[in-house]
Amino acid sequence: MELQQAGPVTRACVIAPDGDLAASGYTAETADVCIYDRIETAQDHRRKGLGVAVMIALGAARRTLASPQLLVATEDGRNLYANLGWAVLAPFAAATIPEG
Repeated sequence: MELQQAGPVTRACVIAPDGDLAASGYTAETADVCIYDRIETAQDHRRKGLGVAVMIALGAARRTLASPQLLVATEDGRNLYANLGWAVLAPFAAATIPEG
């Protein structure tokens, strides 16, 4: 597990023995909230507990333990987060603005 911090952003990475990125994720923390984002596990490394390890490492790196924690998740990640005690507050829809 590698942790990198740049200002309010923390990145956690799990590097596989072959040097590939096995899992990673980010938090961005302000005085009011800690937001988890882009928690990902590479296809070949799923079901090994790496997503849980990334979430635990990011949570342990928080500077303010009293601030609320938020996470925007995909359906694929829902079971992982539910097993960690997270609850759905609201549905989320993503959109992009096409270049043009």
